[in-house]
Amino acid sequence: MNTVESILLRNRAGQIIKKIFFYILIFAIIAIIIFPFYWLVITSLKYEGQIQSYPPVFFPTELTTNHYINIFTKEGIGKNLFNSITISVSTTFLAVLFGSLAAYAMAKTYLAKRIRNGFLVGVLLIRIFPPVVTTMPYFLIISRIGFYDTLISLIISYVAFSLPFVIWLMLGFFQELPIEIERAAIVDGCSVWQRFYRITIPLTLPGLATTSVFCFIYAWSEFLYASALTSQNAKTLTVVVGSFISDKFFQWGPMSATGVLMVIPLLIFSSFVQKYLVRGLTFGAVKG
Repeated sequence: MNTVESILLRNRAGQIIKKIFFYILIFAIIAIIIFPFYWLVITSLKYEGQIQSYPPVFFPTELTTNHYINIFTKEGIGKNLFNSITISVSTTFLAVLFGSLAAYAMAKTYLAKRIRNGFLVGVLLIRIFPPVVTTMPYFLIISRIGFYDTLISLIISYVAFSLPFVIWLMLGFFQELPIEIERAAIVDGCSVWQRFYRITIPLTLPGLATTSVFCFIYAWSEFLYASALTSQNAKTLTVVVGSFISDKFFQWGPMSATGVLMVIPLLIFSSFVQKYLVRGLTFGAVKG
């Protein structure tokens, strides 16, 4: 074997070793990411004796669905699931609708620059306040107008807290649109509203999808407002999960089963909008 062949073999062996380490690293990262969800699912399917056992049982031989049956029959979690879905979908729709309209107006030059900048700074200041600061004012207002323990109270609170995020996020997407597209629409006789929902919205679907995912996740997993503004009728899944924890016990089985139910809608919603997240609808919109 000559020198050239030996060098080629060493280079090839080095590349193979690098690929092996690369795949090992990838599999390790995937395992770290997936393991918490696997542990959540497997805990929801274990018997109580297996949940409390030490050392922990990673691969149980016997599984049960009693925890899922109990949370629907004894805990009545079906109503709480309906509340969470209704609140999250309504919040996402209203926040994205009103936030997109406001962001579109701020992205254009219809208003004076000082007015736009003042509005955006004010919106940003509202978003800076932590939720715990506004919990008591929301509680007092909601109680006095008779909306305590209703779905409307949470929808109003979540939309108000989500609007600044939607406005600032969608503002960047609207500002990145080529101005030539709207000029062409103006030449064709489109009004402001027609340019918004016929031209701008289709081109910013990836931005709307991203914003919708974040709004849905926030409304679905929010706990502070849900615990402060509800008691029984409008209780959400996050509050129910917290009720399985006390100073005397941890109901790991029901809590894990509820946690799995909370993850499933997020996966479904994210899968539904995934095609819009990966598509660059504005690419190649203007030629020349």
